[in-house]
Amino acid sequence: MQTVRRARYIALLLVLLLAWPLLPAQAAVALPPIVFVARSHLATPDYIFRKEVGPPGQLTTGIDSFAPGSKLLLRDADGTLRVLIDTTQPAGTVLNPLGLKDVAGPDVSFDATRIVFAGTFGPDPESSAARPRFSWRLFEYRSSGTVRQLTFSDRKATIPEGLGNAQSYGFYDDLFPAYLADHRIVFSSSRYPSIAHYDGRPTFNLYIMQPDGSKLERITTERGSALHPTPLPDGRILWSRWWVNFNQPSETGVYQRIDNNPGTEPARNQSGEVITTDRRVTVRVPGSAGQAAAPAALPTPTPWQPTFVERLDPATGRIYRVQLTPAPRPPAPRATPVPAKPAQGGSTREVTVRVPVTGYRLPDGTLVYSNTNTTFLPARGRLADGSPIRDAPNTWHLMAIDVDGSNMQRFAWTPRYRYELTSDDGQDTFNAAQPGLVFAGGEMLVAYTTQRDGTMAHTSARTGIRVAKPGIARMSENTTESIAGMRWEGGDASQNGYALHPVGLPDGRILFSQSVPDPQAITTGSYRYPRNGGTSTLSLQGGPLRYSLRIISPTGTGLEPVPLLIDLPGYDFLDAKPIVVRQVGDQPGQWRLPVAPLCSIACPSAAQDDPLAWNVPRGLLTGDGLAAYAWSLHQIADVKLTVLHNANVYANPPLELPFVNNSPPPGSVAFADIYIDATQFSGASYRADRPDDQVRAVKWLTVPVNPDGSFTASAPADTPTFIVLRDKQGRVVRGIDRSPLGIAQGNAPGRAGQVVQCVGCHVGHTNSLDGLPLSRLGWTNVAPAARTSVSSGTAPERLNDRRGYVLSAANASERYQDRTSPWMASGSRGEGEWAQLDWSLPIAMLNVRVVGPETGQEGLSNDYAIAGELRFFLNGVEVPNSRTAVERAAPLSQGGTTVTLAQPIAATRVVFFVNDVRGTRYGAPAPAVLSEIEVIGQGATPQALARRPSEIMLPALGR
Repeated sequence: MQTVRRARYIALLLVLLLAWPLLPAQAAVALPPIVFVARSHLATPDYIFRKEVGPPGQLTTGIDSFAPGSKLLLRDADGTLRVLIDTTQPAGTVLNPLGLKDVAGPDVSFDATRIVFAGTFGPDPESSAARPRFSWRLFEYRSSGTVRQLTFSDRKATIPEGLGNAQSYGFYDDLFPAYLADHRIVFSSSRYPSIAHYDGRPTFNLYIMQPDGSKLERITTERGSALHPTPLPDGRILWSRWWVNFNQPSETGVYQRIDNNPGTEPARNQSGEVITTDRRVTVRVPGSAGQAAAPAALPTPTPWQPTFVERLDPATGRIYRVQLTPAPRPPAPRATPVPAKPAQGGSTREVTVRVPVTGYRLPDGTLVYSNTNTTFLPARGRLADGSPIRDAPNTWHLMAIDVDGSNMQRFAWTPRYRYELTSDDGQDTFNAAQPGLVFAGGEMLVAYTTQRDGTMAHTSARTGIRVAKPGIARMSENTTESIAGMRWEGGDASQNGYALHPVGLPDGRILFSQSVPDPQAITTGSYRYPRNGGTSTLSLQGGPLRYSLRIISPTGTGLEPVPLLIDLPGYDFLDAKPIVVRQVGDQPGQWRLPVAPLCSIACPSAAQDDPLAWNVPRGLLTGDGLAAYAWSLHQIADVKLTVLHNANVYANPPLELPFVNNSPPPGSVAFADIYIDATQFSGASYRADRPDDQVRAVKWLTVPVNPDGSFTASAPADTPTFIVLRDKQGRVVRGIDRSPLGIAQGNAPGRAGQVVQCVGCHVGHTNSLDGLPLSRLGWTNVAPAARTSVSSGTAPERLNDRRGYVLSAANASERYQDRTSPWMASGSRGEGEWAQLDWSLPIAMLNVRVVGPETGQEGLSNDYAIAGELRFFLNGVEVPNSRTAVERAAPLSQGGTTVTLAQPIAATRVVFFVNDVRGTRYGAPAPAVLSEIEVIGQGATPQALARRPSEIMLPALGR
């Protein structure tokens, strides 16, 4: 026995010695078994960005690219590798029984006995040779070693006629599968025939099916895409939403990229100045014998800006950085004469010239800017009065949804920079994809993939991993740098590499893929396959980087490679998942079963993928007067409806929450337009004269908005829709922070017979303000709609902007702090100073909260205190018996000081009159200092003024 043990020991030692050169540094903590894909480094190019060489099958670029010869691997806990699927093997062999040619995106069942993954049999011979399709489907590998196919090319859909429609919509892909706690499988698929507005890419939506592939049902109807689903412990589904809508509100309708025609009218800003842009042009510098040529054109100096931007070259798809951080602007260069040249000589050079932006006017007076890149970018616009219309949104959000497709909500808010907590530029929450749950430090975190490129559509490289805490209340904690891969500030691939697809490990660390330079990487190749009785050839390409598996802590420390006993040159290691058992139940730490929908009459019928069965009616007209959905089999009366109910379009989040875009001012909205944005099949190719992604949405109906901001409307179920807000004259609502218009630009579909409820209608999106019962009754913070004025001092606009850097305390039971620079009276002026808010319309006021500065803020002593009284005025006349004392304006960390009115009163002005200031500032007598005034109110209707509300409502559903 001892001899046998010694022989085994020597054999094991020899194995370790032979493998030693291939072993990276060992991980500090043992890893569980891991399944991942060794994706072949060479893949087919993205059909739009042909030169993109990032890893395929991750984001939108190259999402369906084909990398022949990939493998599905299992790493045991000791580091050894086992091949589960090898697509280089012939069909029918043990390692490739079904004859797959490529694999991607595995996930592990809750009992750790099954692995679901996406695979393809290679180019579909029925697809175009110019645009081969690969028809990705889902498969399952069982611990017994058997493989079965779960989804098939069996969709029955009648695609309406149109240029390229058969090729664009006849093929579809199933990707990113994930097991739910009840054994069902959720995945992303392009079965619903639609293309995104951005660049004509197929739209992906979420589907759920039984473990055997039966009872397949679509639960989202996005016009952008729903990608990367993963289960949540409470039974919901977390996913990444590519949200893009190029329908923009014109003065009385909407316009689209089809309206981006050449024009000659210069676009002007609200100051009347012509808007210009820089353009690179090639000029020829002629020469003549014995003469000096004219001075060459010189570039226009670029104004100083505090950061850089990245731009897209539409010809090549390449993203390049334009550095905008030069030293202080140098003096304008003087022209230098060019030396004399022969007459037949001369030279050319590229220069930057500044040219005016031009456009043309729609019949309703909206000026649409000309845009040289009509394929990917929206046309900008200005309303008839010169008010700007902001760019169409193109963002990636982390969302949660119930398994029946209801209760869609933002799950985590992911701004990068602190200033975005007070910004309203529309770029505050983009760049979040591939979410993975991480349980560390006693809480649940979300690790996700991010990019500096706001679209996340140009490349699947240039990625990094960030970590967020769920919930809007934690938004201020999520302004963190990437913990791995591409940094937002400083660093490049040579320093940090790129990183993507994070997933949590049982010990609280994060498993992900990271790139490293690979000088030996092969960058070109080809793949031959049978087609129509002959053979065709696909060009393959790859980049100079190779992806391998890494682990890291959520704080960015402890970066280590995943030890492997063998290496596979020519492959990228991607899509890793730990093979662990997840307990299902109702106890702490367990995963709950998804909640079955509660239906009062009947559960919603399955959403239809066949366009002829869509809930879109024939008979509607486009903005051009053309028939929309002429191919539909439904009359308007036949369409199944969902109910859209917004309890208060004027609702704003309270001061305790980080800044979220303000809603329209009270009284500004009279109507809500509901638009349908389903594909019209006018032409599938983005090179067509009227491609599907550049067709205007169609108005479904217009409904009145009540004085308290509520409205109820119907919309076709399971159909992309969005909302435009208009005033009494039918014009776009204006006068809001981000830009002077009101539009809820996302898709907010509902299931048939369901009521989709939300509170708030912020510029750029509809959003739920959960847990605010007063908002659902029409009462909200109306202070942002007021004009501010003060007796003296600086920053009066801070009194009502809600834009504080709201810091959540270390202890969750503690309140928030607002460290924004407050209003401060001049010098040491205190008693007798005042600050006031004015509205153009009477407001029914319920509560007023006065917020003082935080302890130690702005050099104030710890005993600083400010006191005064509130005075209310209606049209310049003080409201009788309304003066109310404020003994001390407490800071936000102490909740502020709320004055509760016994009965709602109507007023157009609120004044805080200072009658006492105590404490010092930098040792001298302190002036009057005030952080914020919050006024809970609504339009002064008889109903609002009748009595204080007492009804308590449940939290709103968010969409």
